[in-house]
Amino acid sequence: MSPTSLLANPWSNARRKTVVPVVIVILLVLAGVFGIGGYVGSDQAIGNKPEWRKMVHSPAEYSLSSETVTLQSTDGVPLKAWWLPALPQNPGNRDIAEAASPEVPPAVNVILAHGRDMNRSGMLPRAAFLIRHGYNVLDLDLRDHGESGGNYITPGYREAFDVMGGVAHIRARGERGPIVVFGYSYGAVAVLHAAARCPDIIAVIADSAFITPDDVLKNVAHHEGIPLKYKIGIWMAQVPLLNRSTDFFFWMRTGVNLDRNKASGIAAARRIHDQSVLYISGQQDWLAPPQNARIMYEETPSAHKNFLLVPGNHNTTYSGAPELYETNVLAFLSQYVSRQVMAESRCRSEDD
Repeated sequence: MSPTSLLANPWSNARRKTVVPVVIVILLVLAGVFGIGGYVGSDQAIGNKPEWRKMVHSPAEYSLSSETVTLQSTDGVPLKAWWLPALPQNPGNRDIAEAASPEVPPAVNVILAHGRDMNRSGMLPRAAFLIRHGYNVLDLDLRDHGESGGNYITPGYREAFDVMGGVAHIRARGERGPIVVFGYSYGAVAVLHAAARCPDIIAVIADSAFITPDDVLKNVAHHEGIPLKYKIGIWMAQVPLLNRSTDFFFWMRTGVNLDRNKASGIAAARRIHDQSVLYISGQQDWLAPPQNARIMYEETPSAHKNFLLVPGNHNTTYSGAPELYETNVLAFLSQYVSRQVMAESRCRSEDD
């Protein structure tokens, strides 16, 4: 061995002794960052959030007759809802109509699914106009919201099981009329997924549905009104490995391995071939913008689909122009949903 190599080896060993601890420290720091980031990211969808539970309206405020009912999602989560029966149409002529016809056509049943950070109380304004026009309404608390059980949420994917639990409840009540599902925001994604699995659902109204959760994060990160500290968190959440870390911790804490592509709203829209669909979007909605709703509309295979653009943002699609909103929803229901006795079809409750 040459004198040069003898001199090189000690230097090389010394460098190795320096580099290895540095590498270990860097790996530990990265593991800590991804671990903490993943846990915090998963925490946004797990736990008991006060804003998800607080009731902001009651049926009495809208002069609605209501029954608080207990039901179960098709994957076993206990749920609460209000059963809000339709107001009789032309009540003065009801006895005459019943005498003239041996069987009065059954009422159409509408299942309402709220958005994140809401509960069934936030859907009462929509429930009220439906009830006034002769529709029964089952106003659901989705999992981990309002008075329902559960300790986590998904981007509308598992919430489809809650909606399908609503379908089962309506049939168990003996209601034989058609079933329509009507969701807002992530509740709109839930009803799209439910319709894709449940042939007993005849029509879908999807108000402010988003194409993917990642698209929502991107829109929030680029919105001017979002504080910088939240933007930093969102930017971090979009880093590919942190994204995977969030999914990993969500799986560790809930047992649910969520495929983001499969759980997206657009994936559900592509599976709707037979039901009629109405997409609603707000002109100023930056969270789930109209162009994304247009994409979902175009990607829906059903031949019976409508698109409604209304004034307002994500939170004001109904309150921004209630008359326009009601007129179009009622016209859609009148066009595509007849009041007839339906043959019950089982929903596919498996996580397919």
